[in-house]
Amino acid sequence: MRSIARNAAGVATAGLAFRARPAEHEGARIAATQVPTAFRAFWADGLFAAAQDAFILSYLPLLASALGASALQIGLLAASQSLGGMLALYPGAVAGRRAASRRRVVLFFSGVLGRLTLLGCALAVAFLDDQPALYTLTALLTVRAFFNNFTLPAWTSLAADIIPPGMRARFFASRNFAINLAGLAITPLGGVLLDQAGFPGGYVTALLVSFALGLCATFAYSRVPEPPRRSMTDERRPFRLGRVLGDGRFLLFIAATASLHFATMLAGPFFNVYLKERLGGTNAMVGMVSTASALAAICGQLLFGDLLARRGALWLSRVTLLAMPLVPLCWLVVSTPELAIVPNLIGGLSWSAFNLANFQLMLELTGEEDREAYVAVFHTCVFAVLFVAPFAGGMLVDMLGYRPVFALSAGARLLPLLLFVVALRRPGKPREASGEAVVALAEAEAAAAG
Repeated sequence: MRSIARNAAGVATAGLAFRARPAEHEGARIAATQVPTAFRAFWADGLFAAAQDAFILSYLPLLASALGASALQIGLLAASQSLGGMLALYPGAVAGRRAASRRRVVLFFSGVLGRLTLLGCALAVAFLDDQPALYTLTALLTVRAFFNNFTLPAWTSLAADIIPPGMRARFFASRNFAINLAGLAITPLGGVLLDQAGFPGGYVTALLVSFALGLCATFAYSRVPEPPRRSMTDERRPFRLGRVLGDGRFLLFIAATASLHFATMLAGPFFNVYLKERLGGTNAMVGMVSTASALAAICGQLLFGDLLARRGALWLSRVTLLAMPLVPLCWLVVSTPELAIVPNLIGGLSWSAFNLANFQLMLELTGEEDREAYVAVFHTCVFAVLFVAPFAGGMLVDMLGYRPVFALSAGARLLPLLLFVVALRRPGKPREASGEAVVALAEAEAAAAG
């Protein structure tokens, strides 16, 4: 137990580089003395960005409902953000490769333009009527998703150059710990604020606070040191999509991951709406059950890193997927708001393990060459699924009700389990690891999924 506690503490604080060792900095393309600064800046960026989302993200379906949205419109709110992300990936990959400064790409498009959309959302809720506010909100969040995902290739490429290969696993586990810690601390505050201030004032205030926290993340990222670009000949070579599309094992990996997100997002956007409308939960209760999910995710980040190292990413993915169907099944038997904590605990724990394993599998299945093409294809396919699934879920909820859709989501989660167990085999010798992977993949939808 003492050893587990020491390992957990080491993971949690790795991103702060309290005990920076020059030997661990080998492979970073910046001076060794700059690595601790880079660690802390990336870590703080993740913390404040997560706090920004935690203050309002769990409550967006409730905001849409308060504006008079139907289940289909709530699905549109979730799906449109996936559409924005999907459309951004290819041009973002080209811009990230060609830009003289990747840090400036991230700061301008995501750090400034993307966060200004939150200010626009606050103004829309404050000054527009219900349906105009709803569609303006949907449009602005779609634009925000576009800007955020437009910068993903530049963000991951810069992270790959700065975070030393030998420290990536511990660093990203530490950063994920900070992200989940922000969700644990901030989400219930948002619920209390919304209950106390009411509609629309509470949502306007929450969006403004979220905007302010986002600016803190922008400032933190501005402190990241940037190494010189690699040769422009390599940076400007064309994408070789044919190589990606001919990689059968990678396509199976995409199919398995995408099918899980499809099954999840059939029901995920409606859990909190069901909690409030059918079980009588308050906004504070929504914050409490979301906090339970964040707490479970924190425990998962601290515990599963060592298990991942010992048993491998594919084994951890398979074990995690065994628990995934339990989340919507638990919602079928939840009868009081307080019991909603149970599926959120299961969901937080299982998603933290799956995301950690999925990240590692991406590293094992892709190499340095043409990585931008691999990442673009992967995210495009996942975002396409995330665009379709909430629409399908919304229509099914309107036709059948919440509970049949929850049952359907549980059954659909068996397909990715089958693909990971039967179709995907253990990868061979891992290729050169890089930070360009699924670091930022689907945090919003995983949170919505419980």
